[in-house]
Amino acid sequence: MAIRNLISSIFLRNRNTIARTLYSGSYPISNFQKSHEIYSKFSSPFHFTNIANKSLGTRECKTQIKDVDASKERIIKELNFLTKKDATPFFKLPVKTLLQIYKTTKNDEENGFCKNRLYYIAQRIKYFLQCPPSNLSEQIIKRTFIYKLSFDWLESSLNVLLAMNVSGDRIQRDLWVLKYHHKTIYERLLRVRNLGVENLYPWMVRCSEDILNRSIEITQETKTILGENKSTKMYLATRLNTTPDIIEDMYVKIPALKTIRVTKAKSFLDFLMEEGFNVEEIVDKPRIFAASQKTVKLRLEKLRSLGLSEINLNILCRSRRDFQRYYESIESISKDSE
Repeated sequence: MAIRNLISSIFLRNRNTIARTLYSGSYPISNFQKSHEIYSKFSSPFHFTNIANKSLGTRECKTQIKDVDASKERIIKELNFLTKKDATPFFKLPVKTLLQIYKTTKNDEENGFCKNRLYYIAQRIKYFLQCPPSNLSEQIIKRTFIYKLSFDWLESSLNVLLAMNVSGDRIQRDLWVLKYHHKTIYERLLRVRNLGVENLYPWMVRCSEDILNRSIEITQETKTILGENKSTKMYLATRLNTTPDIIEDMYVKIPALKTIRVTKAKSFLDFLMEEGFNVEEIVDKPRIFAASQKTVKLRLEKLRSLGLSEINLNILCRSRRDFQRYYESIESISKDSE
């Protein structure tokens, strides 16, 4: 009842304000019909701020903004938040959206579904164990469609995602997936899993067929390359005839190496070895993995065109300016020796 009274009071305040504006000279009497149309269009309380900003004085505008903030606070207090920190992000939402959330929350509560969908989702994806709901709150206010879905829709979508072993942290980073029907989610993820992909992500439900097919292709290639190694680290250790600890040291020196796709690592290693570099050189110069294979190939061709046969890997991954200086110095020496 308190919120209903609030809605009525907001409407009445706005109606009177707009009426004063229409008859204060902002619109000529001769344009009364036009003014009446504008009044009708903006008679909803949710359009007040725009009218105030354009038509009222600064002082009156500030007063009305304070009224809107107070209205938000009254609505948010009815949304069953456990802490102020959980509720704070919701103040960024417009009154109209908050009223929609209020309506949904009260319906959920009356039907025994949950006290607030923020906590329902947090509990289902084990968010409480990872970080406070206030962090999830910041994300949910950007995905307010969650409060427009039927509770059955939301519950069914979450059930399928969790049953397909999509981790909670992946769900919270991609809440858009909850907008999809549970049958669509199930069919997409089942298809991906049946093709041998074990790690399932929400984006696999949302992406285009082309992107999904390419992702599946890469995953299958990765499994073929890794074989019994099971991880990129073990693959690199085996391929470079070294230990996992040495690979870990390489990760520290070149962080990009830790996230390199195994298909790219294999292609790069194949290329370097075909060009005559041995595993000891590669392990000793891990910075080469931070370079582009295409760039390295072009630089090798340029240096070899000058007659160089012994080439240090560090030269190939220098900055563009440093490499150009080195190349020009070698080119100058070559010309002098002719």
